[in-house]
Amino acid sequence: MLDTIETPAEDPEPVTQAELQTDLTEPETSTSTSTSTSTTTTTSTTTKAPTKEELILGTCDTSFEADSRLINKDGSLKDPEQYGFWVQSCGTQFVFGKSLATWRDNFIKCRQIGMEPISFENETKLECFKNMVSKWKYSSNYWTSGLRVSASKFSWCKKDGSIAVDKSKLTWAAGQPDNVNNTENCVHLNVVKSNSSFYFSDRTCTDPQIFACQGPPTPAPACSSPVCPNVTCAKNLTYYSTLGTSQFITKPEQFGSWLTINGRMYLYSFQDVKTTFSGAMAACCEIGMTLLSLEYDYKYKSVIAAIKNNVTSSDYFWTSGSDKGCESNYGYCSAKRLIRKEAIWASGQPDNADGNESAVAVYITDAKAQLFDFNEESKYRYVCEARDTSKAKSGGSAVRDECTSIYNVSQVEIDTVLNNTNKLDLRLKCFLKCLGENSGLMVNGKFLENEVLAILENLAHGNLDDLQKNMGIMDDCGKASTGMDECDKAAQMIGCSNEKAPDVLNGVIMAMDQSIPVENAPLPPEAYCYNSSECPSASLYLKYAQEISACSADCQATYGVVKFCGGKKYYFDARVMDFKSSFANCCNLGLKLASITSIDQINCLASFSFPNQNTWHWMAASKMNSSIPRWCTSAIPFNFSIFNSTWDDPAAAYDSYVITPISKTMSVTQQSTGRYSICEPI
Repeated sequence: MLDTIETPAEDPEPVTQAELQTDLTEPETSTSTSTSTSTTTTTSTTTKAPTKEELILGTCDTSFEADSRLINKDGSLKDPEQYGFWVQSCGTQFVFGKSLATWRDNFIKCRQIGMEPISFENETKLECFKNMVSKWKYSSNYWTSGLRVSASKFSWCKKDGSIAVDKSKLTWAAGQPDNVNNTENCVHLNVVKSNSSFYFSDRTCTDPQIFACQGPPTPAPACSSPVCPNVTCAKNLTYYSTLGTSQFITKPEQFGSWLTINGRMYLYSFQDVKTTFSGAMAACCEIGMTLLSLEYDYKYKSVIAAIKNNVTSSDYFWTSGSDKGCESNYGYCSAKRLIRKEAIWASGQPDNADGNESAVAVYITDAKAQLFDFNEESKYRYVCEARDTSKAKSGGSAVRDECTSIYNVSQVEIDTVLNNTNKLDLRLKCFLKCLGENSGLMVNGKFLENEVLAILENLAHGNLDDLQKNMGIMDDCGKASTGMDECDKAAQMIGCSNEKAPDVLNGVIMAMDQSIPVENAPLPPEAYCYNSSECPSASLYLKYAQEISACSADCQATYGVVKFCGGKKYYFDARVMDFKSSFANCCNLGLKLASITSIDQINCLASFSFPNQNTWHWMAASKMNSSIPRWCTSAIPFNFSIFNSTWDDPAAAYDSYVITPISKTMSVTQQSTGRYSICEPI
């Protein structure tokens, strides 16, 4: 049973229409002060007889029927998404609307589509609804079918009659019901997302609230999300260690191959680690990540990069996609959104072979990534993912970092992008779309109306006129956006909203920004590496760069030697310099400090002789500002196992790596130490 605030000792009794009329016309004095979770109302001691309109609204009229004009010939509802957001739970179909209605209009609209207003006739429905609001993403204030039938009694107004309300079973807001001025005859439902709870109160029936219904339409619209595996998600903290104020995976290399690209971290399970669909979800969860969702088109390119850069091999990998319980309407369980236009299916897929293929895997090569449906019990490798928040100050800034990386957007462009949406190039339009989709504000170039509606409701602070106006602006801008593609459409929609209601748009953006959680990145921040912007002027080195460039075979240069290995040119500089200077030197010669990423590469470098081959040479590897090393000039993750022997000191001063080529030995040292260096082509 839910906790109650008011528990009158009375048995529910049916009330006749005559009693209803009599009780509603009797003045009732109220001297209470009500404080609810959403509004505060101070009542006076004045009495006021209800108006004729309120008397009509207080009548449980069961004569309203379904409107055949809204129903297709096969009995299905026409354009169900126009009414709101459909949720199937508790053995019931709910629709939570995106428009305002009085109590009576709400009742009529529900009946027109073969449904009825929300009611709570028993504890089972209350408990089930309590579970629903634990993950609530809709608006907050709705009408129920509850109607006052006497000074102290309510009934659930149903299409087949009425059922008495047991007030003791409902969790009422503080001081409710109070029937201010004898005019509050209809039962209002307030969902409080901040603490996943809901409360009831009585309100004037002519107040506008958000439209909402329950009960199966005929038939129910297509389900909007699949039934996902019931995996208990718990991060295994024994895998983690503390670095500063954050926790990161202690030995990431034991779980698979890693790739950090475009603001996200991906983990590809080893070739011999295969599991079922639910097993893959659990494995990702255990290390604090989620199973891959390819809900954005650019993520296909990101996962392909792992194959291109030899991070892992081509194979089938589980994603979080499924259509279980939602036939042919696939969704990503991790991302909690449907697979829509961005999906790249293999030819003939999905085919639901043998009628039991509901889970989605992706086949990744160095050229493409394509989706296939498989049986959930099939065993494949998997890809886990997490947003790279290692350098972000907030969830919102991590989203901006991701989109900035994908579309190469400067801070100056970010600062001015909203004021020039009609003049943006495709890159910046797609940047806006990326921001909107990753923040949960839009999908496929359109606003996510449930998310925006919930924010607009909060921004209105109870002012229904403002709420109605702002809802209209957002709806108009959404409908008016007819761009050439989704990026263009998103830019038009945001530009329209910014022109008509800049304060509202900024409020929506800020609310979404603040709602994005700061995910704990599984890997620490990438180690710092020097880059070409920190090099001296290359013009001073032009003579030596041309000398090296002219070598088409092994040759002697002024300050070192050129060697060809595996079809690739390497330059071994014989001058002793520190780590930063080695970066600058290679850069000014039109090269880059070498990243030695494979066994074949190290074997090749050890196969021929050159001066100083048995002494230490700088590699483009660093662990500055991080607990784990990275290659500075390659996307391939650092791997100690390619060397014959290694030495890695945890002391912060030892943060840059050197190699003795002939013995294939790697070591860590201080970046101020003088060493030779190996350069390779950019």
